[in-house]
Amino acid sequence: MAGIFDQLVQNMSRMGFFQFLFPFLLALAIVYGLLTWALEKQIPKSARALVSLIAAFFVMLYSSWNVMVVQFFANLFGPFLAVATGILVIVMLFALVGFKVETLTQGKYSKWVLVLLMVFIGIVLFFGAGASYLIDVPGFAMNSDFFTVIFFIIILAVVMFWLSKEGEGGGSAATPTTGGKS
Repeated sequence: MAGIFDQLVQNMSRMGFFQFLFPFLLALAIVYGLLTWALEKQIPKSARALVSLIAAFFVMLYSSWNVMVVQFFANLFGPFLAVATGILVIVMLFALVGFKVETLTQGKYSKWVLVLLMVFIGIVLFFGAGASYLIDVPGFAMNSDFFTVIFFIIILAVVMFWLSKEGEGGGSAATPTTGGKS
């Protein structure tokens, strides 16, 4: 039975589904969705569809020049499934002990922390999938020392943010006391 699926995937690869059709359809869906979300009232549906179609054809042209597109998407969506499965398992473990995930978004800054965490996971998946081959990343940015310094700066910024909050254990200036009688 596995041979059937192997042959199916090989035929799809040979026919250019992964290199041409799927990037085309993905670009079409993303561009059309973004235009509809952002400019639904300003741009008519037919114009949004035409702009999306043209952009998708340019993506197809780009993918014909860059065969690494197939490897990039395979490396992006494969680990994405693993990360999404890991997040699902964590949510299930929280549910098992009675913790509701909704409580994570009830704090003043907790939604932003979750957003930043998702952006961080997305960036790690994006560059882990080989984005440096698709976009021109400066050599210093690919150095492990660079990411170590960036991580250190982010940690310092978070610490300074929490220490500078007034009324919560830091940041508020102490009232000077006089040593003698007035």
